[in-house]
Amino acid sequence: MTDILVDNKKIYNFELKFLDYFNFITKVTIILSFIGFFQTKPLLIIEFNFAMKIILALFLIYRFNDYRKSKIQFTELDRKICYSAGIYIIIVSFVDLITNNIDYIREKYILPYTEPIFHYIYNYLHHRTFQNTTDDLI
Repeated sequence: MTDILVDNKKIYNFELKFLDYFNFITKVTIILSFIGFFQTKPLLIIEFNFAMKIILALFLIYRFNDYRKSKIQFTELDRKICYSAGIYIIIVSFVDLITNNIDYIREKYILPYTEPIFHYIYNYLHHRTFQNTTDDLI
């Protein structure tokens, strides 16, 4: 009995790349939403993480079930999936705490440091754009 998720090299390489990209995008999105780049609560992130946890759970159930007739070989993909599953379990454990207190955390600890940076960038870009439009008029 072969395992299509591991034995087929195209699928295996796709899974490795997908997991790497997904982990990177998720971490960047969580950090950006936490520092206030996105001004709404991270509901979309929570829903996206929920979907990913379902996919991870199904993969783990398929890959490590007790009814397997052949022994499995623990691969690099298995290691990454197990690590990601552990990270997502931690995130789920703190989701309620974070979503209930995200506004307070942003206001008290993050925005005082990031707002001046955002305002500087906005003013720089706005001034530059305004200057370019006035130069065009002359």
